[in-house]
This record gives sequence, structure tokens and C-alpha cells, in this order.
Amino acid sequence: MNQNWPRTYSNRFRLYYLLTLAALCCYDSYVSVYLEQYLHLSGFQIGCFLSVSMVAGLVVMPLYGTIGDRTGKYRQILMLCTAGTILFSFLLSMQTGFILLIVMGIGFELNRCSILAMADTQTICYCTDSGSPYGSIRCFGCIGWITGSALCAFLVRRFGLDHVFFRFFMAAMACSLVNSFFLPKPAAKLSNVPEGGTAETAPGSSSGRTEARSGDIASLLKNGRFLFIILFALMTGALAEVVTAYVSLHMVSSLGAAEYLVSIYSIIGSAPEILFLLLLNKYLLPKLGFRRLFLVSAAAMSLRMFLFAVVPNVPLFFAASCLTFLTTACTTGLNVQYIRQVVPETSIGSAASIYNAVFMGGRALFSLLFGGIYEMAGSRTVFWLCFAFAAAAFLLALFIRKLDVTPPA
Repeated sequence: MNQNWPRTYSNRFRLYYLLTLAALCCYDSYVSVYLEQYLHLSGFQIGCFLSVSMVAGLVVMPLYGTIGDRTGKYRQILMLCTAGTILFSFLLSMQTGFILLIVMGIGFELNRCSILAMADTQTICYCTDSGSPYGSIRCFGCIGWITGSALCAFLVRRFGLDHVFFRFFMAAMACSLVNSFFLPKPAAKLSNVPEGGTAETAPGSSSGRTEARSGDIASLLKNGRFLFIILFALMTGALAEVVTAYVSLHMVSSLGAAEYLVSIYSIIGSAPEILFLLLLNKYLLPKLGFRRLFLVSAAAMSLRMFLFAVVPNVPLFFAASCLTFLTTACTTGLNVQYIRQVVPETSIGSAASIYNAVFMGGRALFSLLFGGIYEMAGSRTVFWLCFAFAAAAFLLALFIRKLDVTPPA
């Protein structure tokens, strides 16, 4: 382990997450409200926009991961995707017709889809080599989300959503792009024993290296623990991200909340996540293990969706949103570390890209499904369906065997 990394490297990663999540919080929280209130799209059209644009990312995300693994140019891919996201967000902001919205949305998502995947890959490699705790870096994404939410709430209340939405996103992403030029290159890869590895197949031996280099994707698809985390993430994290759009619609259209209160909801849900991620590696994960934390994530998601479906007003809705961090923190801080423990080091980029591609595919499917349900049966029905999926994820984590692995030191 190389302990001589400059401390500024950690700060650069922290700044990248802070700026990027500040931008994404604005987009994810307000896009559905913008489409409904200002472009007057129906619920089904909103679902189509969200899902079709995400499907496009499924093609390029594994490609980016493979290229990154083979060339080590994770940082260059990250910079390219960040710049493309800014460009297409500008083009998207100029559209009012549904067809052009879809086209520009596809271009936007083709670039946005790999931003966090490439950033997480670099951060995990850096933390593994330097000994820096992943949670203390990744929690700055939460700080960025909260900061961005607070700024959005102020700007939306003062100037209106239509004048703030894309401008804030592009400004924050531009700052993130500048910072990405100063991120360090990934260090040399470390050895890692894959799931079920032995002394004969450890990467320290020639047979281990050959196995890790050949058939990366095929070996990942045979890795039971890797397949579990993908399925679990679909039923919790993907749902949590998709339902954010319908939470915003529910607050504004069903509960009669002012638009800026969407940002207040984001702050309430994200603020405790900072402490959770800071404690994750040093206290929570060593003491509880992966399985118990997965159960906490699914249980919190189930209870939150149940409460969202039944509470009648904004104050109670905000109270229920306090459970949000337990799911989002596990999705951002736990899943990637679990993948790091159960796949070979030489496949970490491919694994992260496959994970994010399937994650995005689930988001696309859920967005399309929820768009139709929202239009036909309302937002409360969406919450009931999410409750059912999260409850199923809880049972999956409870009963599946050989789930736990040794937490990272």
C-alpha cells in the first residue's frame, strides 16, 4: 500500500463529488417538475423521456468500462463524458418539442451515464492504494447534494424554476470539468482474490493473472455475489433514484407544495448520509457486515415507500423522508465496496460499468412503468409498487446464502 500519495489528491476527489452531485441534485430533483409544469408533458411522456434516454446509456457504459480497464484512461473518459454532459444539457435546454427532447435526452444520458462509474472506479483504486477511507471521500457527494439543493431552493424561489434549472446544472458541471483535469492517474493495480479464490488462483500466480485477463465479462456473469448486488441494487437503489422524480411530482401536484420545497426534501433526505458515510468503513461495516447493512437499506426503503403512500400532507411527508439516507448511503457507499471485494482487481472497471449499465437499465424500465402508472392511477400507486419491490429485496438479502465477505480494512 502506497502511503505517499499527496493529501491534495483526496481533496480533488472530494471536490469532484461535491460539484458533480450539486449539479445532479438539481437535474434529478426538478426534471420531472420542469417537464410537467413548463413543457406540459403527460405522465406517460415524462416516463418515456426518462426511460428512452437511459436505455441509450446501456450501450456505451460497458464499452467505457472495458476501454478503461484495457487502457487505464479512466480520467480521460471521465473528462470526455463530463464535457459531453454540459454540451447536451445546453442543447436539451433549448428544446420544447417532444421528439427533439428525446433526441437530446439520449445524447445527454450517453455522456452522463458513465460519469459516476468512472469517478467511483478511480476513487476505489486510489483508496485501495493509498489507504484512504472511501466513505470519507464519497460523503462529499452528499455535501454537494445538500449544498446544491439549498442553492436550488433559494434560486428557484427567487427566479423561478424555468430560469434556474439548466443554468445551475451547467455551471456546476463546468466547475467539475475543470477539477477533473487535476485528478490523479490510477496507480498500478493491486492483487485481489476473486470470489471463491484459492492459493492456486490468486492473482499472485500466473494462472490467476490469466484467468483475470480472459473472459472478464463471462466470469463476472458467473459470480453469484456480483449478480446478487446487481439485483439488490435494482430493487432498492434504482427504485430510490427513479422515485425521486415522482416524489417531486407528488409534492407539487398532489400535496400542493411550492416548487422550492422539492430542494428542502432533498436536504432532509441527504443530510444524515454524511455522518453515515463517515462512520461506514471504520465502525458500521466492520461491526455489522454487508448483510445487515443491506437489510437496513431494504427495510428503510420499504418503510419510506409505505409512509409516502399513506401520509396526507407535506410535514408528514418530510418526516418520512428522513429514512431516505439509509438507502442512498448504502447504494453509494456500500455497493461499490462490495463489488470491489467480490470481483478480481483487473475487472473492477468492467464490473463497475456492468453494474451501472444494469442499474441504468432498471431505472429506464421503472421510469417507463411508473410514468404510465402515475398517469393512470396516481403517485401513491407508484409508492405502493416500490414498497413491494423493496420488501422483496429485504427477503433476498435475508435468505440468500454466502452473502457476506470480509469488510475492507
